[in-house]
Amino acid sequence: MIAQNRRIQSFRQLGKMSKNKYQHNDDGTTHIFVETKNKYFPGKHIIIIDTEDWGKVKEHRWRIFGTASCTYPYAVTNILHPDGGWYVRPGTGRRVRQRRQTTLLLHHLIMGKPQKGKVIDHWNHSGLDNRRANLKEITYAQNNQNSRSVKNSTSQYKGVYWRKDREKWRARIRDQYKGYLLGYYTCEHQAALAYNKKALELWGEYALLNDVE
Repeated sequence: MIAQNRRIQSFRQLGKMSKNKYQHNDDGTTHIFVETKNKYFPGKHIIIIDTEDWGKVKEHRWRIFGTASCTYPYAVTNILHPDGGWYVRPGTGRRVRQRRQTTLLLHHLIMGKPQKGKVIDHWNHSGLDNRRANLKEITYAQNNQNSRSVKNSTSQYKGVYWRKDREKWRARIRDQYKGYLLGYYTCEHQAALAYNKKALELWGEYALLNDVE
């Protein structure tokens, strides 16, 4: 009986230790500290939330999620699958039966699951900044308009590409199913400015503009 109580106590302590370290700040935010070996976003990270959301966040252990196609990482956790059930996976020397789980995004926990055809966007392009002021429910089209340049692009600017055959920078923009060729430029900055001008014309406040020096 004593040994069993010790095991129960050790499990409880492990549960507490498995939660993230955190810090409540005077500005009404809470920082959650995470260190990860994620291949694409390794190292130490800080997740930011409004302290008013701490009650719904604190019961989970948060980790970093990111893939090769992600421009920035997100905060996720595992929860029991809403449909319930069990699954069996290989363990160390035996097979372990576990409750079925699914992944929960932190911004979905805070804002709720978006409506069909919409997404929760991180307005400042930090997937770890989950303050309500930084989260907006927008359409897929608006999300694409507010997205950064893709990884491995030939240019540092969104909507700008190097055309080797012309030895010039091409500016191009797409609005849903229609594409606009904005011209070819010897200067990469001028091509970026051409993109900015058309983006403002098409999307207004939803446009993510290039920061051209």
